[in-house]
Amino acid sequence: MKVHITNLYGQSPLSVALMAQNMVADIGKQLDMKEIGIYSFNAEGESLENLAIRFDGMNAAVGNGDIIIFQSPSWNGTHFDYEYIRRLKIYAGIKIVIFIHDVAPLMFSSNFYLLEKTIATYNLADLIIAPSQQMLDYLYQQGLTVKKTLIQHFWDHRTSFWIEQPTYQQVVNFAGNPQRFPFVYDWNFETPLNLFGPDFQAQGENTVHYQGWKFGDELLKSLNQAGGFGLVWAQGEDAEYYNLNVSYKLSTYIAAGLPVIVPRSLSNADLVETYKLGFLVDSLEEAQEIVKQCSQADYQELIHSLWNFRELITKGYFSKKLLIDAVHTVLLP
Repeated sequence: MKVHITNLYGQSPLSVALMAQNMVADIGKQLDMKEIGIYSFNAEGESLENLAIRFDGMNAAVGNGDIIIFQSPSWNGTHFDYEYIRRLKIYAGIKIVIFIHDVAPLMFSSNFYLLEKTIATYNLADLIIAPSQQMLDYLYQQGLTVKKTLIQHFWDHRTSFWIEQPTYQQVVNFAGNPQRFPFVYDWNFETPLNLFGPDFQAQGENTVHYQGWKFGDELLKSLNQAGGFGLVWAQGEDAEYYNLNVSYKLSTYIAAGLPVIVPRSLSNADLVETYKLGFLVDSLEEAQEIVKQCSQADYQELIHSLWNFRELITKGYFSKKLLIDAVHTVLLP
């Protein structure tokens, strides 16, 4: 028996989807899992015959009785994902794990019509790894029938970059594209906002300190040196999706050593509270007020709680445990 894990190629190196899949696949390879590379392309026009040829090439090392961990979606379209999982079924005794990173029909309302086909793909699996219990509950409401499940809870953000404990600062940090998170244009609170993202042009009066676009360890270093808090926030349709998925941004802040401020409705907000990683809020007004009222002693207490948790994130232990648990779960009754 061999264990295989899919991995995404061909997207921008700045793509969070690419970074997440590459990271999980690298961790899987440390556990002796074999990689199945998936190149990103528009597969909607591909015939079943052409896809079958492509799939057989991808699966050259797959044999009867193996375990496949499919990182979903492939970003090649619902048609590609469905047919790939179906193709895996030609192997006798194959065990299929679908590790849900994102659900495209829930991310974009224009794609909601694809949810039925997406659920049909999931139902071909022996095990589903869902980002959160909230996501799993929703998928069951929509027709998911898979009995064996695991919950991800947190993304890892692996790094060997050495950082000091951040300094107490009454400041909020946010990393993201202003086009997707327009609340940054209206930030005019007394508590300043350090914005790390592309193409920000201030509109009217605000207290935003634009830091430019940072990437990788450079972003971690800049966040760490800024001190203060990391903010997870969204608006509109994005806000609803944040209630179901797991925020990669959250783990980036923790990897940078920053306590966090997150919406009370965030899928893993209960764990932020349980492990004392930061504060839960219902509004941006409440967020900036909490920062103003947080004392240096309060801040140091949060740092103390966060520091050990950070080791789990930066060393990849959430993914390691999840992948090992997946193998145990599909092999045992």
